[in-house]
Amino acid sequence: MDIPRLLKFVKGELPGDVRPGLYHFMREADGAIRRFHLRVDSGGDGLLVANAAAMARLSPSGVVIAKGLLDGDDSAAIVRRVKKRFRGATDERLAADVAAVAALIERMESPEGGYPILNLADPALGPKSLPLERPISADVPLCAPFHVARLLERLWQLAIPHVTFVAGRDCNESHLVRAVERGSDLGLITGVRGRGSDLAVSTRINDMAAAGLDHLDVYCFSADNEVHNALAGRGDGKMAVRALAAASKNEVCAVAQLALTRSTLETIDRTLETIAGHGIENACVFAVATTEAEPASAGAMSAGELPPAAGMVEESAERLGVRLMWYPTVRFDPAIPLGEQLCRGPRTGGDWAIRVEPDGTVYAPRGPATPAGNLLEDDWETIEKSEPFARYRERLQSDTRCDQCPGLSICAADCPREPAGWADGISG
Repeated sequence: MDIPRLLKFVKGELPGDVRPGLYHFMREADGAIRRFHLRVDSGGDGLLVANAAAMARLSPSGVVIAKGLLDGDDSAAIVRRVKKRFRGATDERLAADVAAVAALIERMESPEGGYPILNLADPALGPKSLPLERPISADVPLCAPFHVARLLERLWQLAIPHVTFVAGRDCNESHLVRAVERGSDLGLITGVRGRGSDLAVSTRINDMAAAGLDHLDVYCFSADNEVHNALAGRGDGKMAVRALAAASKNEVCAVAQLALTRSTLETIDRTLETIAGHGIENACVFAVATTEAEPASAGAMSAGELPPAAGMVEESAERLGVRLMWYPTVRFDPAIPLGEQLCRGPRTGGDWAIRVEPDGTVYAPRGPATPAGNLLEDDWETIEKSEPFARYRERLQSDTRCDQCPGLSICAADCPREPAGWADGISG
């Protein structure tokens, strides 16, 4: 949702004590603790994220009001503060604006959907809205605690409020729990993505929940165990169900991570029915696609197959009441088995995310696997001006909609038929 510009911003004056950066708040409501993240960008505008699930864009005056309310200040004090920094409104108008932001915060405390961070299909983050100053989240392969600590501290410095750790096969349990704990201690929204076989071992999910895990994304390739296990490994189908159940039991947001290939498409309706039957309300999907007609790429989707397949997925999810989010399509690599590519997952969790490797290398959400800079060595302005991000923004800002498949969520950021809008896989 967009918060309209409430007042005229005084030129040359930042909103005083609301300095650019990331602010973390905890509030009690209905006997439960609610978490808010307020990101203030250099121009004074910002983003408000509630419970790692709902998001609103704020004007500079809205930022001042929101911070005052979340700090527990009374309305009269906030009105006086805003009046000193902005002009063009009466006390009555300012009081109404404060009440409007207070109502927004109250609504955001109990969002309908439970999964963190929205993709471009959401009107607040749509292509026609003002571009965000920097990403909302980062996908980071699990690594040693020393590297995790440096990366997370840098994300916090850059006011990127959300991190998702990508757990590889046979990942280190201690590293996994410590990564979640470090992210939670900093106040970041913290998630983990991986196979059930790597997540549902022993007490890992219980331990991650105790460490502050916000969401757990589990690969759910097919309700048919034979199809799923052929891609994710022997016995992983049962472990995926176990992981989702353990997350829900620990009050961690459980997310089904789907992958669209020719074999998974055949059972996609049943897969979504099974997910809904387990009480899972959130699912994310990425497709693996190819422009090649060789036998080695037979399992991947072709460019032309993607829109009708996506239509089937979206229709089924809507019918079952599953909240669906699309991640950038991954380009099939014929040198790597399809199952291995699926278990590496998407490059990023959406189009307002970045990929950050353990050494700090940054990749844009789509396009060739060309480094855009280093998070630990470069300032964000340098990374943002890099050729990969310039090319990414150019496609994002161009009109790639067509009349053949109007209304599909997968088309929100880029046309799935266009390979230039896919993400090349990142090795490792």
